[in-house]
Amino acid sequence: MELRQLEMFLETADRRSITGAAQALYVAQPSVSAQIAALERELGYPLFDRLPRGVRLTEVGRAVLPHARQIMRQVAEMRDSIDALEGLQRGRLVLGTMPTVTAHLIPTVIKTFRDEFPQIDLRVVEASASAVLEELGAHRLDLAVVTNAQPNPQIDVQPLMTEELYAIVPVNDPLAEREEIDLRDLRDRPFIVLEAGFSLRSVLWEVCNGAGFSPRIAQEMSSIQGIKGLVEIGMGVSLAPRMSVEQEERLGLLRALRLSQRPNRELQIVTSRGAYLSRSAGEFIAICRRVAAAAGQDPIV
Repeated sequence: MELRQLEMFLETADRRSITGAAQALYVAQPSVSAQIAALERELGYPLFDRLPRGVRLTEVGRAVLPHARQIMRQVAEMRDSIDALEGLQRGRLVLGTMPTVTAHLIPTVIKTFRDEFPQIDLRVVEASASAVLEELGAHRLDLAVVTNAQPNPQIDVQPLMTEELYAIVPVNDPLAEREEIDLRDLRDRPFIVLEAGFSLRSVLWEVCNGAGFSPRIAQEMSSIQGIKGLVEIGMGVSLAPRMSVEQEERLGLLRALRLSQRPNRELQIVTSRGAYLSRSAGEFIAICRRVAAAAGQDPIV
């Protein structure tokens, strides 16, 4: 049994496609098929049902899956231990985060990390907080930067920074001349919000309900960029972290207004409890804290 066979098995299982696994691993499809067939011969059982479109794990394949993941995790931990001794000259780090974080904080963190550790292969998975935490729980991520994660026995949650949320309105809105408003001033306005599953949507609902009203939804979007675009053309208003709209405000595309209620959200660094934390992950976390402190957004240390 070879590690490359297990890697191809796991990639095929995750993607439910031999073709998809080959594309992800940058190898030819016949190579993936051959390696999986060799693994099946060694184990004595088929691991996948071959379907007209894709593949499906057999009962034996489902039994093998967690063991294969554990083996590859242990191999990664061994390699990370060696990398630590070599001074971070090579290695891989997989980060999970959300669109509302990649819109402002994470780009600076990524650039700083790449500048300081160019030999580390940094990969970023972007999804809703719930989806990111699911990937972390499946050990497909090394760490995550999300908001409002609830501690549980499977994860460790470290507070990173508190972000104040601002109301964003079109530049020609009657409220745009003011520096601060009450959230209730937006009671009758149409709201542009993120789709269900995103934590910022939940925070918006929470703070609006706390102000005595339910937001009237004009449009749901899958990214903070989409929300800003619709606010700019006057389709509605929304709430967003101030850092995520600074550029648009400087360019005169929209206005960010402070709210008297001072709503906020907490950004957190989340890791799998009991999992080995590589030196590269530790350095990434340290850079996150430096960038948060430089941003002046109430870093939590």
